[in-house]
Amino acid sequence: MLRRVAILYNPFSSISIERSARLAEWLRSRDIAVWRGVSQEARDAPGVLNDTDLMVAMGGDGTVLRAARLCFPLDIPVLAVALGHLSFMAEVQPDEVEQAIELVDQGGGWYDERSLIRASLYRQDVRIADFTALNEVVLSRSEISRIVNVQVSVDGSPLTTYHADGVLVATATGSTAYALAAGGPIVDPRSRALLLVGIAPHLSRVPSMVLHEDAVVTLQLRSRHHANLAIDGRENLSLQEGDEVVVRRSPRVCTFVRLRPSSQFYSQLVARLRRDE
Repeated sequence: MLRRVAILYNPFSSISIERSARLAEWLRSRDIAVWRGVSQEARDAPGVLNDTDLMVAMGGDGTVLRAARLCFPLDIPVLAVALGHLSFMAEVQPDEVEQAIELVDQGGGWYDERSLIRASLYRQDVRIADFTALNEVVLSRSEISRIVNVQVSVDGSPLTTYHADGVLVATATGSTAYALAAGGPIVDPRSRALLLVGIAPHLSRVPSMVLHEDAVVTLQLRSRHHANLAIDGRENLSLQEGDEVVVRRSPRVCTFVRLRPSSQFYSQLVARLRRDE
């Protein structure tokens, strides 16, 4: 039974603001406690999500990513509402959200546990930062006229050195995001595999690869040119030559509320790809 629901909205979308306010009013009319806000507010006051039974993400995939970052450390399931352009991660349309919440409140639906990846940044053999991503970890150039050289190893075995705009390691969930735009394969989101994709590689014969779920991927910057590290499109940390980023599947997962069979991923995928034509 739902006692407390959080609603995350996109402050730059008028429809997200309006729809989220309407949903908050509807929930309160049913004696369900509500927190409604944007991701920065939740980051500034982490305790605001304590004892939350469900997070409703009302926006595009960016809003869903922000919801995931807030929710997976607290094991809060996310219900994604399609208010974006593609909304690959969405489960319900805006006019379906009240019915969906009623179904969840009655014990319906199922929980979809999506893999996360963990990235550790090493500088001169000292670990200086750790990050968790739902979609991808990207090592990329920061100067438009320069490529970067990235030496890649898998499970300690040298694979190749990419001369490219960058290299990314993605989850199955992230296979329909940046990895797809960079030419990578689409992977069933139920998979726990990792993807390795070069971004506009120069003279490289190494194709995009689907790696074992327990693979450990090491990306070492072998270029003096400026490069950045991005985690799900955020952070954008400046890297130095010799820095290493070690990526592996996280033991944690991000949980999404689903109402439809998992097999519908394929029919919805085709419809969403056509929407972008």
